[in-house]
Amino acid sequence: MNIRQLVISTVASMVLTGTAFADTIRLGSAPNLQTVPIVVAEANGYFAEEGIELELTKFTSGRRALEALIGGQLDVAFMAEYPVSIASLREQPFGTFTTLSRYVANRLISKGSIGFEDISSLEGKKVGTTKGSNTEFFTERLLETNGVSAEVINVSPPDIVPALARGDIDAGVMFPDFYASAAKALGDDYREFRSDAYVAWFVLSATPDMLENRASELEGFVRALVKAEEYIKAEPEGAQMALAEAMEGIMSLEMIKSRWAEAEYEIGLSDGLLDVLEVEANWVVSKGMVEAEPSRELIKKYLATGPLSAVDASRITLD
Repeated sequence: MNIRQLVISTVASMVLTGTAFADTIRLGSAPNLQTVPIVVAEANGYFAEEGIELELTKFTSGRRALEALIGGQLDVAFMAEYPVSIASLREQPFGTFTTLSRYVANRLISKGSIGFEDISSLEGKKVGTTKGSNTEFFTERLLETNGVSAEVINVSPPDIVPALARGDIDAGVMFPDFYASAAKALGDDYREFRSDAYVAWFVLSATPDMLENRASELEGFVRALVKAEEYIKAEPEGAQMALAEAMEGIMSLEMIKSRWAEAEYEIGLSDGLLDVLEVEANWVVSKGMVEAEPSRELIKKYLATGPLSAVDASRITLD
């Protein structure tokens, strides 16, 4: 076989296997209970079917992922909805194009050794959380709703569990990814308080370039996620196994199964998301974090409906 025949044969083989001319999307995300649609779409080859190759970068917070997105280091970023409310108020260049999941089991974690029985046990105590994230919003709502006065201390996500174990803080409001490590670190001293004072919405945001100049790639990305959502509903055990493999031992299959009901998966844009973004925007301004005039219409401008409209417009239920 001469060189020309070899090149033609290789290209033909790549086309048949779906690997030729793949569009690379730089994604800021990490495998966890909230990103299962991404994990499944990658594991089942749904992205490859759309001619998409992911270049994955892990972030410890959605705020940092959004900063990287706005700074041009990412094309798409995964985050909770809270950074979206702040970035909308600041009128930064991005657009949120779909919800991935909702987390319905947010909790505060403390220790029996400090006398923790319920949220009132934290009166006058130190509560660690990550300011500038949705955990700060949850912490404030939790304390205010229960009439508890506590000192809220800013702690980075990876440091909350060690700070709690050392006794630097009396309780921690952390990202769900760290619940398992908190239980392991505290052992029999572990105590938790679950609350529905806040339901977190996890979303994907994209750069203006992706939304305007690479729309077909983003539509393929959304199609892959829709397939993944359908698979999660039809084959939850398969989705659980895919997540366990992607997490490489950070969460066991047994733990994933025990926590599976804590998250709800849905690809779409709804009034529920817009409602919580509006509440957060008003809260952020009331706290003096951002000088702006919050409004529902302002926030709605940053919900990019184009990709979903092209794939399945019925998934958009915004007033």
